[in-house]
Amino acid sequence: MVFENTLIELDEIPQYQEITFSGLHNNYKKIVVLNSLFTLVLGIAICIALFFLIDEIEKFYAIVPILIISALMAFFPLLSYKKKKYAFRKHDVLFKKGLIFKTTHISPYIRLQHVVIKQGWYAKKLGLATLVMYTAANNFSDISIPGLTLEEAERWKSFLMNRIQELSDESENQV
Repeated sequence: MVFENTLIELDEIPQYQEITFSGLHNNYKKIVVLNSLFTLVLGIAICIALFFLIDEIEKFYAIVPILIISALMAFFPLLSYKKKKYAFRKHDVLFKKGLIFKTTHISPYIRLQHVVIKQGWYAKKLGLATLVMYTAANNFSDISIPGLTLEEAERWKSFLMNRIQELSDESENQV
């Protein structure tokens, strides 16, 4: 085998932006709404408590910022959940998210160590799950795809586990 190191032109590189991404299940919005309501109620409860605990002049300096922050924390997920999309290709998985700061995670299957399906109590009631893929790198490179139906998550997990095994077998045969 002869070592080659040929030049690659920029036009030869595939563009991930041209991939058709899949959106999350519509019921995932119910989870986002529930989390947002909880955040908003918690913020209002803190504001009410501060209203009775702090002197009159100082209370608005504490209450107004807490109310604004809790409102932003409640409404931002409602706007950004539609921006979460995923795609599986032959050699990697892609997950993109972000309303203001857009991020696209591309993780090759060869880097995956294990795959887990997680369900919260409300997601379980709605038949939804989160597919979590742990990589060989640190926690920042792990990918979690929420809002999949449990059936979809189980099928993707099975596909990924088989693909990881195939890649492991291929690398052992090359040695």
